[in-house]
Amino acid sequence: MNDLELDKKIRDLFMSDRLPADSVQRILDQSQNDKKTVWWHYWAPVAAAAAIVMLFSFQMARSVDEGEFYFDVAGEIAMRHNDYGKFDVKAASFEGVQKGLKELTFSVTPLVKQKLLSAYEVIGARYCQLEGQQAAHMQVRNRGTGALCTLYVATMKGNLASLKSKDDELELEANKVHIWEDSGRLFALVN
Repeated sequence: MNDLELDKKIRDLFMSDRLPADSVQRILDQSQNDKKTVWWHYWAPVAAAAAIVMLFSFQMARSVDEGEFYFDVAGEIAMRHNDYGKFDVKAASFEGVQKGLKELTFSVTPLVKQKLLSAYEVIGARYCQLEGQQAAHMQVRNRGTGALCTLYVATMKGNLASLKSKDDELELEANKVHIWEDSGRLFALVN
């Protein structure tokens, strides 16, 4: 037997002993599934860690933004307090302000902080805007000291809605601003 005949017999032997086509396909399919599973198992913890880091960063940035926004609103109110302008309505009570500022879509009469506000008498009011929301800018006088102060009332819609449940006092350079929520309205008293 020569080399060519030997090669032919070996090739014929291997060709006759090969796996059936369905077995070959099953092996190939299993190989494909194993590759997908390995890839997914590798990246799942990485994706979860990235999601946690993004969520934590978003919450931190949001709390910083809310704090800055709170400070910005207080600063805007204090700036308007220091700009004594002409008032549209002369009034001696919250009811008088409400009657005079007929276009207001909310009540200026406070339901909370009665004790705090009883120390002030209403002098006058005008229409105003605060962060794009309708507001009432009232001038009040401290009954004890005679100091002129500002009381702001605005609807808590738009950006102001992020200040819900706030009740805080801020010390600014020239003024103290006390901000609180009262029945869906933002109240701010500037001394």
